Amino acid sequence: MRLFAGIVLFAGVVVLALAMLAGAAPAASFAFVLLGEGRDGQPVPMARAVVENASTCPDLTLASGQRQPMIPRGRPALGQFGGVLVCEARYPWDQPASITVGATRHDLPVARRGIPRRVVVLGDSGCRGQAERRPQSCIGDGYDKIWPFGILSRESTEDRPDLIVHVGDYNYRGTPHFLELPSSATGYAREVRIRVFDTGDLDDEDENPSFPIGPGYFSQNVPGSPRLDNWPDWRDDFFIPSSRLLVTAPWVFTRGNHELCSRAGPGWFYLLDSGSELLGGARGQAVCPPQLPADWRPGHWPDPALPFAGQTFPTLPTLPFRLKLGGLDLVVFDSSDAGDALVYAREHYVAQYARVAAMLADGTPTWLLTHRPIWGVVHPAKGIASLDSGYGFINLTQQLAVATAFPDGMPPNLKTVISGHMHRFQATGFDGKRPPQLVVGTGGMELSSSRPIPSPADPKRPIRVPDLDGTVGFVVGLSDFGAMDMRVGDRGDWSSALVGIGGQTLAICDSRWPTRGSGRSVCALK
Repeated sequence: MRLFAGIVLFAGVVVLALAMLAGAAPAASFAFVLLGEGRDGQPVPMARAVVENASTCPDLTLASGQRQPMIPRGRPALGQFGGVLVCEARYPWDQPASITVGATRHDLPVARRGIPRRVVVLGDSGCRGQAERRPQSCIGDGYDKIWPFGILSRESTEDRPDLIVHVGDYNYRGTPHFLELPSSATGYAREVRIRVFDTGDLDDEDENPSFPIGPGYFSQNVPGSPRLDNWPDWRDDFFIPSSRLLVTAPWVFTRGNHELCSRAGPGWFYLLDSGSELLGGARGQAVCPPQLPADWRPGHWPDPALPFAGQTFPTLPTLPFRLKLGGLDLVVFDSSDAGDALVYAREHYVAQYARVAAMLADGTPTWLLTHRPIWGVVHPAKGIASLDSGYGFINLTQQLAVATAFPDGMPPNLKTVISGHMHRFQATGFDGKRPPQLVVGTGGMELSSSRPIPSPADPKRPIRVPDLDGTVGFVVGLSDFGAMDMRVGDRGDWSSALVGIGGQTLAICDSRWPTRGSGRSVCALK
């Protein structure tokens, strides 16, 4: 099975990437099609153009030759996005179109109304860059001329997917854990070191366990910050390496914890979030709220500095939405603010999973797409530890919300949960009626070790994990870069292959494998 044409590097992307990273490239433009939910509950394809150093929007040219004006999205007040214009227009079903910016023509894919028969899934695709701990090369010193996302994004034009799903975390180099705020921002006598709020990210193995929740954490987007969310980081971490892949199929984008408003949220809502005035109703473009309390003045902060003490941090979690694609529904769920091993925003997530329950009530086969896995197995120091098994588990907030919203368990028409967040591949089948879960956080970010640790005697055998949120799970995992190539049946069932950057099949999967007493995971390692 071919996922990409030999998974070879697209040389033009590398040249552009290196030139842009050196600051010498001309203005760039990018274009893509994404799906959102309209006011009537039906899916709406939209075209977006992202253009540097532009003051007017290009047109969308339909297959008939008719030109359709694109309109600008609202530029965020937070961050640094003055050098890029984002434009959009509703996109036609069942026919191609194009966008021309200067001498560059972006030929866009066909958006089809029916079940997407071939879906490519990837996630956690950014590059760490020169981080404080364990820096990752983003221009190829360690990853064959460009980090793995650039390689995975060289899609074959002969075998295009019907849909591409990204399960979140697009911008790593622009989202540091720590910042040094200057005196001009705070009014203090010296710089102050702050930690950025991210609601807990307990899978990275380069740090001690930490729970970045509470009044002592800050947003990187406070006034005076030396590292505001900005377009060049988004461009270099996501748009350049994905420029070939962007135009091959319509996209579904899921928000990750790196896209919280305290991190790269301003760019997320401007560039990728499906919220748009084109959808009508309440699903317009969102913007991040101010990242300091209203009575904090730049240069005159209170001492001690405890922003949002006793208040909810302004991260703006968004509502789930549903894409009805023929006989398959995709529910896109924003778990960016759900605490991994501490309960956070419980009431919000109980309410949102109640919305998901209502969406599932009609019995349509459904996939749930969410960045943080509901049931993840991690190092015991990084999650809710099980004394009996020696494992740690995440995501506690979602598990409690799901138990409340689905007191009798999730219904059988929920065919799978697809997520990222953990920088590895992990596939779980359950000994019961719970849907299988795929974790595909293998798109480019430096990998974490596989969990649970495979048996030395039989490393491909599924690991039986007891008490995984009240049931038994059978888990396989890998620490390899790759993307998931999924083939979809008429009733939402699917088969798939995890394909690595060398074109090799790393795992094969089938949603029908896990059944009570089968002892099987949803995937088998090759």
